[in-house]
Amino acid sequence: MTAYMDRSDRLSLLTQATAEATGKRFCAHHQGEVAATDGDFVVRNNTKRWICFRCQKNSQRQSAMVAKRQA
Repeated sequence: MTAYMDRSDRLSLLTQATAEATGKRFCAHHQGEVAATDGDFVVRNNTKRWICFRCQKNSQRQSAMVAKRQA
């Protein structure tokens, strides 16, 4: 148990185990549960977060629209 407590990535181990057990993950963007296969980890604001593919596409679309307006 002490080896587990000494690890700095305890939270990621716990969330990975939960995802494997339930088959679902929590999307950090829209704050909802989705299937674990419907997303991936993304680095945003120097933080690694799991975001579903739908939110990733929406974010890319919004960024493209902002870039288009500025051009």
